[in-house]
Formats: sequence, C-alpha cells, structure tokens
Amino acid sequence: MTALAALATVTRSARARITEHWQVSLLTGLLFVVYSGYGLLRHATYLTAGYDLGIFDQAVRNYARFRAPHVPLKGADYNILADHFHPIIALAAPLYWIWDSPCVLLLVQMALIAASAPVVYSFALRRMSRGGALVVTVAYGVSWAIQAMVDFDFHEVAWGLPILAVAVDALDRRDDRVLLVSAGLLLLVREDMGAVLVMIGLVRLAYRPRRTGYLLIGAGIAGYLLVTAVIIPAFAPTGQFAYWTFDALGPDLPHALLTILTHPVHTVQLLFTPAIKAQTLAYFFLPLALLPLRSRYCLIAAPLLAERFFNSREHVWTTHFHYNALPWLVLVLAMVDGGARLGIWNRPKLNRVMLAWLVIVPVYLNTVANITAPVIRRMLIGSAWQMDAHLRDQQAAVRQVPANVCVSVDDRLATHLITTNRVTLPGIPTPRTDFVVLDLGQEQVGFPLDSPQRVLADSRAAGFVTVFTRGNLIVLRSPDYTGPSELCRP
Repeated sequence: MTALAALATVTRSARARITEHWQVSLLTGLLFVVYSGYGLLRHATYLTAGYDLGIFDQAVRNYARFRAPHVPLKGADYNILADHFHPIIALAAPLYWIWDSPCVLLLVQMALIAASAPVVYSFALRRMSRGGALVVTVAYGVSWAIQAMVDFDFHEVAWGLPILAVAVDALDRRDDRVLLVSAGLLLLVREDMGAVLVMIGLVRLAYRPRRTGYLLIGAGIAGYLLVTAVIIPAFAPTGQFAYWTFDALGPDLPHALLTILTHPVHTVQLLFTPAIKAQTLAYFFLPLALLPLRSRYCLIAAPLLAERFFNSREHVWTTHFHYNALPWLVLVLAMVDGGARLGIWNRPKLNRVMLAWLVIVPVYLNTVANITAPVIRRMLIGSAWQMDAHLRDQQAAVRQVPANVCVSVDDRLATHLITTNRVTLPGIPTPRTDFVVLDLGQEQVGFPLDSPQRVLADSRAAGFVTVFTRGNLIVLRSPDYTGPSELCRP
C-alpha cells in the first residue's frame, strides 16, 4: 500500500506539472497570437506610423544588409545610434531575410511580450499556489500597460521585458550568473538601463556575497556614462546626447542629483504635478493594491518612473504608448513579493480577495471604463478590422507610387511605402524627392510638425504636379522625375 500510495502521489504530481506547463504554454501562445493579430490589423488599417515603426524598420533593414543603421525618416545620413543606444534590435535582422516587412518587428514585439509571461509565472509560483500564479500572469499579460505597448507600433524597450524579467527572477533566486548575463543584455537595450542596473545592484547588496551588487552598480554607472558621453555623441550630428529632457531639475545629471538632494519638496512636487502624473501613478499602484511598496524590488522601478515623471516631455506622463511596460513588469513582481511578505498568499480569504481584485480591475479598465489601452475592447467590438472610405483612399494613394523612388510622405502612410522606396517625412532634409504623398485630413504630417496644407503649398510652389487625389489624399510628382532610381531603393 505504501508503494502504491507513493506511486499515486508521484503520478498526481507529474499530472499537475504537465497541466501547469500546458496552461502556461497556452497563455503564452494566446498572448502572442492575439496581440500579433491586433498588431497586424493595426498595420493593415494604416494605424502604424513612421514614428516609430518606420524608424526601426529602416534601421533593422540596414542591419540585415550589413550596413550602418541609417534612418532617412530622421535625416539623409542619420545613424539611429545618434538617437538612442539599442544595438540589441539588430537581433531581428535575420528575420528580414525571410520576410522584408515592418510587420516582422510587430511580430517580434509580441513574441517578446509573450516571452516575459512564463518568467512572471515562475516568480509568482515560488510564493503562491499554481492557480494564484496563473491569475497573476494573466493579470500581467492583459494589463493596461502591456496593451499600451501593443497599441503603439514597435519600440526597443520591448526587448527589455523578458530580459528584465529574467534579471529580477535571477536576483530573487540568488543566481548571480544569470543575473550578470541578463544585466549585460539590458545595457544593449537602451542607455537608461544603466540606472536600472544600479538599482538592481543596490538590492543585490542586501545578500552575501556583495561583490555582485558592487559589480552591477559599477557596470550601470559606467555603461550609462560611456553611452551618453562617448558612443551617442560620436554618431550625433550635434556631437552630444540629445535626450537630456529634465530641465526642471538642471542642465545635466550632476545638477539634477544636486537638485533632488537640496530641494526635496520641489522634487516631490515635480513627481506628482500636473495631475496627469498622479493619475498615471495611480494606474501603476492601485490595480496592485499598493503591495509593490512592501517589496524591495519596487526600488528597481524607481529610475524608470523617475525618468517618466521628471521629464519635460508631456507625452511620457500619460498611460499611453510603450513607456509603461517595463515599470509595470517590475511592479507586478514586487506586488507578488510584497503580498508574500505580508502573508496574504497564505491566508485563504485575503488570497481570494486579492486574486479577485487582480481579475476585476483589468477587466474594468480595459472594457467597461475604456480609459486605457483599447486592444481588447477594439477586438471585442470589431473596430480593429473595420474598413472605411478614408482607409480605401489611403490604399489607393499608396498604389500610385512606383517602387524605388524617393518619397516624402505623411507619417501614417510611411510604413506602407517603406519596403519598396526611400521614405522621408515632409520637412526632413533629403537630397532628392520624387513624390509627395499627403493626407490633408491630418493636423500634422509628422515630425517636424508641419501642417499638410503648408507642405502642399510648398510642394506646388516648387513645381510638383498633382497626379492623384481622392478624399483627403493627394499625390504629387516632382517636375524633375525621370523614373525609378537605384539611389531611392529602401
């Protein structure tokens, strides 16, 4: 009987593990399939744009051809490494040998999002039941922050999701080897990951031996300084790092740190005002019932949040775009750890209440309230794949442009011409323009923020002739156009 009982126990355990792996694999696959479908639909319905999908497409396409990552959308000879330091995006280049399309990057982003889910599950499973860990993973995967990333083209920070998840998980397991490898990869995602490494190092100092913590802190500081003071300036047309946008704190990092230390009240005010900042912070912490504040892992999100809310650029204060995904990942893991430290997961009633909260809040925010990312809602009501007259006009305008010509185009049309032409935005200096394609219904053509009416007037003054017009779409051709050119290949 003892042997039979032991065998039965082993069998039940094996079945439980198989069920567990099946459930996590199914969830991961569903996240990839649903989000990929949505991303491809966004592209098919002309909701993707030159900023940012087109920019990364031009950079990765050049990597795939073993060329410098020049991005005509930002300038004739503009190297993307003058903008941000993200060489990790070159890992997507081999996929362009299979399918030369910006859709590749959309699929890559969805795969990176999905890849972070099993790590979240593994982290949660060390502190709670299998069912609870699965609920946490679902709540993470369908959260407003992840949907905000899905709803905005492609961005390099997507690579940071699975890498940062692995780093925090390794930190939690005291696996220094994996931690150091993932930390090194994070430095290739973006220059601000150096600050994240510093915070990971500070948390690691709480455990012995502490040399790994000091190594992470040193690598984070050195990596940030090397990239912002040497590498990016070497490629930048101005010879300097252009993304210091924390004017309220000071002209550079040392002055900003001094301001934070000497004017703490001013610093706190900057963090919470105007009100949109407090609202976004509430979106981060209230759905997680403030539990991240009980975990030391919350410190890892601090530089990501500070970078957002001390910033002078207003669009980074909102719940939109891709900026929310990385801090959300960290805060979800901190929530799990914080709940464990408070004993919530070991108390059946509190455990059920908290898990119900994690289910109810995302459903409310993403479907009923409709005030965050629209992915699930748009899929449910069918608006994600609806065609209208304006969309057909956009498709018709794009078909008027032959391959291998130099095109100055509205931001929303750029990604549909970028695989066959050299594409820029109106107002970006370029040695040659064969066609101009505008959507007169847009307020702005992109960056620079010119109105399409002004671009149209300037083009006509330069002798461009109208070759197509339908609805709000208009296509103009240069008076000097003689046909496709090798100089205008994508």
